[in-house]
Amino acid sequence: MIHDAAYVKATVYLAVEVKPDDSKAPGINALKDLVNGLAAYAVIAAVAAVLLGGIAWALGERMGLERASSVGKSGVIAGFGLAFLVGAAAAFINFFLVTGATATAPEPNIGDLRPPAVEVSAAADPGVVHASASTLF
Repeated sequence: MIHDAAYVKATVYLAVEVKPDDSKAPGINALKDLVNGLAAYAVIAAVAAVLLGGIAWALGERMGLERASSVGKSGVIAGFGLAFLVGAAAAFINFFLVTGATATAPEPNIGDLRPPAVEVSAAADPGVVHASASTLF
């Protein structure tokens, strides 16, 4: 049986706003100190990678050791990359935070939904005779 389904049009809006506020988070100063300390360790590691990579690169080139030279080049590039990421991390996070804060979701349009074409009914129609599966094949 084909039926027109009745819909109840209900609109539900969930208003949630996320605004980071330092005063609302307990222990935020300790967390900031921890992050700044990790950034300091990362900067020291980046300097060490550049220095050690530069030494390996120079010695590898001087002594004709291709592997040491390529590992040294990789170390220098990795050190510079780490320093860039440590320096740019806050800018990247702030950019995506501001971009995400300006994003809005479209309002749902319930009117675009179509009713189902076939509705299964629990009541059997006595006027319909169903053939058994064995007679169909």
